[in-house]
Amino acid sequence: MNVLAVGAHPDDVEILCAGTLARYRRTGHAVGICVLTNGDLGAPDGEKVEIAAVRAREARRSADVLDARLFLLGEPDGFLFDSPETRIAFAEVLRAFRPDILFIPDPHDYHPDHRAASAIALNSLQLAASPLQRTESAAIESLPAVFYMDTLALVGATPRRWVDISETLDTKLDMLRAHRSQNDWLRCTDGTDYLDYVVKQARLRGLQCGTAAAEAFRVPEYFPINHAASTLPELPA
Repeated sequence: MNVLAVGAHPDDVEILCAGTLARYRRTGHAVGICVLTNGDLGAPDGEKVEIAAVRAREARRSADVLDARLFLLGEPDGFLFDSPETRIAFAEVLRAFRPDILFIPDPHDYHPDHRAASAIALNSLQLAASPLQRTESAAIESLPAVFYMDTLALVGATPRRWVDISETLDTKLDMLRAHRSQNDWLRCTDGTDYLDYVVKQARLRGLQCGTAAAEAFRVPEYFPINHAASTLPELPA
């Protein structure tokens, strides 16, 4: 299968579903990561062009851990909107990668860019399937199974699906280590090490489903009914 995860900023995908992506990759599935903004607000000071370049390099190093295909759409950080232009740009990503499974941000997450990314991803599906909407690649033949990723700090909607990442948590952390600029910034501004942060979240989600570590997801409710659950890696019996 082709498995695509979408984040508003470099490192969003790694925080919320890298362990699950690693499980897919270990069993031979192709993995893609799409980052919608350039992350150029992700520093306490400096030139935005240079910050965006750093974050793009970090995103590539992280994707290389999984040999994942990386799509960088380059929208300005903090100004991501569900516009015709962003829908068409993401529809082309869908057509180029042709995912069977699509992980997208939760529509109720804390950051406006996260919420916009969720809307863009979901609202581009029919566009990507329409032969009359022209992009560089041909229309997709079928829609992927869609999952909402978890929210930061587990705030908000209750998940309905869990994936055991006990054996891939280290890979998730390796991917996050590639985003060094962000961890340095968070340590200075918030006193937070986000490696520690994601381990705590993974342990709490693991506690809920009886594993050492887990990531959690929800399935969007829309017509036609999304029979996505069977495509997730299974929990231990």
